[in-house]
Amino acid sequence: MNDSITKDDLKLALHEHTDEIMNVMQTFMQHVDDRFNKLEHEIIELKDSHNRLLNTIDGFIGRIDKYETELASRDSQFEKLLAWARKVSEKTGIPLENL
Repeated sequence: MNDSITKDDLKLALHEHTDEIMNVMQTFMQHVDDRFNKLEHEIIELKDSHNRLLNTIDGFIGRIDKYETELASRDSQFEKLLAWARKVSEKTGIPLENL
């Protein structure tokens, strides 16, 4: 019985194992690539969602700013009218309720 391995047998065995390792590595790399692509897609969706949320918040802040400006304007106008009413009350002698 001959237990020796020829050079060609060794090359063939190495080639078969190398092909098997390459197939496993290619499968693994494809899975990794697929997961990275999925993560990249999810990150893009999160960025889009984040931008929509920021735009919504900006819109609300704009509306609040406008509302506060209108309130300040109304309060100022009310104070002017009240001051005028007090002057009229003094000149006419008609009492003005405390406001």
